[in-house]
Amino acid sequence: MSQQRTVFHADLDAFYVAVERVLDPSLIGKPVIVGGLGNRGVVATASYEARKFGVHSAQPMAIARRRAPHAVYLRGNREKYSEFSRRFFSILEQFTPVVAGVSIDEAYLDMTGSDRLFGPPVEVAEEIRRRTREEVGITVSIGIGPNKLVAKMASEDAKPDGVFEVKPEDVEEFMASKPVRALPGIGPKSAEALKTLRIDTLGQLAAHPVGPIRRALGPNVAGWLQLRAKGVDNSPVVERAKSKSISAETTFSEDVASVDEMANVLQRLSERVGRRLRRSGMHARNVGLKLRYPDFTTVTRQTTLQQASDGDAAISESAKMLLIKAMGERAGAVRLLGVSVSGLGAPAAQLSLLDDTPQRDSAISDAVDRARDRFGEDAVKRGS
Repeated sequence: MSQQRTVFHADLDAFYVAVERVLDPSLIGKPVIVGGLGNRGVVATASYEARKFGVHSAQPMAIARRRAPHAVYLRGNREKYSEFSRRFFSILEQFTPVVAGVSIDEAYLDMTGSDRLFGPPVEVAEEIRRRTREEVGITVSIGIGPNKLVAKMASEDAKPDGVFEVKPEDVEEFMASKPVRALPGIGPKSAEALKTLRIDTLGQLAAHPVGPIRRALGPNVAGWLQLRAKGVDNSPVVERAKSKSISAETTFSEDVASVDEMANVLQRLSERVGRRLRRSGMHARNVGLKLRYPDFTTVTRQTTLQQASDGDAAISESAKMLLIKAMGERAGAVRLLGVSVSGLGAPAAQLSLLDDTPQRDSAISDAVDRARDRFGEDAVKRGS
């Protein structure tokens, strides 16, 4: 008989605000909002004091300012947040080698069998909380369950700065009373569709005849959602390895010497790579350029993005920068051009909220994808 799984979901509380308060204790107790401060900026993190005014993450900053005009607004700093995050993950990795980072401030831990080393799950979680508080200076909430889904939902009940465990025999009861919007995977539109079927809780969703749900949400989603509503989730803590890179290249029928023409080709290649990247659900940290000259000498160059992205503009602008640099080192015609992205990982959602430029790039690229899916590849063309 297989061993019962034990999964932790560890989530740092109001992470960016917490870091700012470590660095500036005068912010403690005040409503603090961190995010993009431009006209199109969004809230990355709001302190619990700010949340009382209806401010929440991913909210347009303009709305936040109307709701909490007297709050302290900070742009934030990726470098210092990354340093605190590294210290946090270093602690987690001392309790299990199976740590799957979801973003800069949260992770899943497979703790199956670790009780023989560290003791019961709740005691281990409390030790992680203590060390995070003492060594990093901020608080963490930890949910414990038999799988990732239940652990994630349990961590919501643990907030702020607590531990909440759901034992295997209590999973269905724990899930049944939750509103449907509490289930990861159900957005506002799906919740509204379920409401027309008088489904408000996960217990009602799990028990409802599947036919009407299929008609409301689609045949491929209904059964999956009903299983999740019961707390069923067999996904591993560390997902199977995905492609390490995505690339596209073209060999010219005749050698090309015009840098402008090369740049136009790089734009098209970048869009092909970006589209595949968005379909994978991943973001890339690195962009690469490949050049092959008429004598078959092949040159590759790579740069690291300031922020991982899946946007066409981020990819094409980096590729063109690499092209200019390569042409400065060796000018002349080329017979092959290629673009690649690597360093693939899950989107760091909170970090992207600190700057609205990558968010716009991603949203515009996604809109172009949808237009091309519907009307054909030539329906939308980007300006060079």
